[in-house]
Amino acid sequence: MKFKLCIVFCAALLAFTSCGISHKDYNTALEANKQLQLVCDSLKSILSANENEIQNLKDSLVIFSYPADQRFNAILENIKAEKFEDAKEEIKSLVTIFPNSKEAADCNIQLEIIEKKIAQKIAEEERIKALGFKAIKQQTTFSVDYNKITLSSISISSQFTFDSYDDRWFYREADRGNRYVTARMSVTSTNKYPQLPEFAVYSIKGDEMNYEGRFDMRYARWDDYGSYLGNEADFNNDFTKTSTVKFKLGAEVSTEITKSAFAIVAKNENVLTEEYDRFKNPPKFWTGYANFAYNLKVKDFEKDYTLIKLYNLK
Repeated sequence: MKFKLCIVFCAALLAFTSCGISHKDYNTALEANKQLQLVCDSLKSILSANENEIQNLKDSLVIFSYPADQRFNAILENIKAEKFEDAKEEIKSLVTIFPNSKEAADCNIQLEIIEKKIAQKIAEEERIKALGFKAIKQQTTFSVDYNKITLSSISISSQFTFDSYDDRWFYREADRGNRYVTARMSVTSTNKYPQLPEFAVYSIKGDEMNYEGRFDMRYARWDDYGSYLGNEADFNNDFTKTSTVKFKLGAEVSTEITKSAFAIVAKNENVLTEEYDRFKNPPKFWTGYANFAYNLKVKDFEKDYTLIKLYNLK
């Protein structure tokens, strides 16, 4: 703006000079330019002040659109989610912006709760570190989404029996130097067409588990030979007819593994799907694949895995 005014002034001065402007007129024009510049500077100051005021009003709007009660609720949610640093930041902002509010006064109690929870978390981490896998809760009953799973009669033997009917059953015999880890499983589902989780055997070496093999899952029993063949319906093995179906689990591993420290582990996701093939006996069977990690640490059982049972861990 200043540069443009100078150009205008110079152009006027040249025009006046070419026309033979007097010294008095020249001084008058020069003074007018100075006054005009002062007016421009004043307007710029007013504009800058107004812009600052507008920004202050915007900042105030942002602050009061997020009032003290909402900030306090955010603090409680962060504490519940164990996001303690986020909760502390919210407390700092609330106390600074609304120092006289009821919520600000209640923040002292929340800070005490945060410090107590942090101390408890540290203590639990130290306990787990000291005990290792022994610190993990063993669960023979647990849930994965819409499925409640219960394992029982867990044993180590030379045979895996399944598909019983009447007084007969089918079985697999472990190879020489191997044993079967077996279990009965009951699944109660709210889904009429559920997928089911998969189980595996892990050996234990120090602070690490190593994958050894997955369990085969078969139906435990059929009403009779005809239902086993698929010639007749067996509602006890049909989730569309009953909420609870019973299975047998079996995993063949080396005898050395069963004599050492090992664990039965479930992946916390439903991956097995029921299939039907008329030329198989029985025609109904379960297929799928859980992506079991080869190595597991204690922290993996916080979310992704469930520990069913530990063996021989001293």
